[in-house]
Amino acid sequence: CCGGCGKPGCQGERGEVGPQGAVGPQGPRGERGERGPAGPCGYPQNCIFASFAGQDIILPERACFPLKIDISDITQNISLCNEYSVSLTPGYYAVYYYLSTEIKRRGFMKLTPVLNDCIQTIYGAYAEAEKRKEEILVLSRYFFIEIPCASTLYFAWESSAVSSQISMYLSIEKLGRQ
Repeated sequence: CCGGCGKPGCQGERGEVGPQGAVGPQGPRGERGERGPAGPCGYPQNCIFASFAGQDIILPERACFPLKIDISDITQNISLCNEYSVSLTPGYYAVYYYLSTEIKRRGFMKLTPVLNDCIQTIYGAYAEAEKRKEEILVLSRYFFIEIPCASTLYFAWESSAVSSQISMYLSIEKLGRQ
C-alpha cells in the first residue's frame, strides 16, 4: 500500500502512574566541608574549694566558732587565717554549713557568719528546742555571696546552754563567674 500518512490525531487521555522503580546505586561521597565555629567555653574543671570539719567541739554560750581544715584549697583563694577565721580573695562563693548538737533541756542555738567584722544575719541560722527532754538540734544553710575585696569570714556562736558539744561541717567553693 502506497498511501501517505494522514494528520496526527488529538492527544489521548493520560494513563495511570506506573509502579515505583528500583532505587539506583549510591553516588560518590562529597568533599568534606569547612570546620564550624568553636562553641562556648565549658565549665572550668579546676574547682577552687576548701572544707572544714569538727566533731565533739565544746563551746561556751558565746564564742567564735573554731575551724579545722578538712580539705585545703591548693590555690590559696580560701585559706585559714587563724583557728577561727578564713581569708577569701575577691569573687563569688557558695558557702554551706551544717551543725548538730544535743540539748538536754529547753534552749536554743544560733550561728551567724561575720564578714570583715560585719554580722551577716541574712545568712545566719537559729534552732530552738521546745521540750524539756534530750533533743538534737541542727543548723544548716547554703548561700551565695559576692566578695568584692580580700575579706575575712568567721562564725559567731551563741547558745542558751552553758556548754555545748557540737559536730560541724563547712564547705566554701569559689565559683567560676567573672
